[in-house]
Amino acid sequence: MFRRVVGIAAAALLVGAAYGCGGSSGPSVSSGSRRDVHPAERGQNNDQVGTQTVEYQGVAFDVPATWKVYDLAQDPTTCVRFDVHAVYLGTPGPDMNCPAQVVGRTDALLVEPAGLAAQSSGGAAITTQDVNGVAVAVADNTATDGEIDATANGVALTLVVGDGAGTAQTILQSVRAVGS
Repeated sequence: MFRRVVGIAAAALLVGAAYGCGGSSGPSVSSGSRRDVHPAERGQNNDQVGTQTVEYQGVAFDVPATWKVYDLAQDPTTCVRFDVHAVYLGTPGPDMNCPAQVVGRTDALLVEPAGLAAQSSGGAAITTQDVNGVAVAVADNTATDGEIDATANGVALTLVVGDGAGTAQTILQSVRAVGS
């Protein structure tokens, strides 16, 4: 998954550099590419101080409260960056508006429909585990890709690992179904 996003971002940068722009030629999108989701809208997790609950297509999970939440359906030009702590909801667009340089890698999360996600476990073992009553298929490929790819209730989660797998594992263990 990470290789696909990096490839898309690199292609967008090359096209932008060639034409002297970083935007897309598609329909105009409001300037609010980043959406700071209000706690009442996303659901605030009062049981764990310092976390926020994010819901996407019937799956909920907890992430650090300081992470921004980006809705890729609202603005498909949003750059999916794994050098900032963030949650990206939806499928990355073909015309992401990415900066010229992206340096480093940190904990981040991309959540998209499983049917559209090009999950590549790189030959990693896939295990299914029960997490809060939800069957979660996990390909632990952190050793090779620096990410954990998981699928739960038709939703694919790409948990990018920065300094260690602690945050990614904590997020993964918080996965639960909503609206059941």
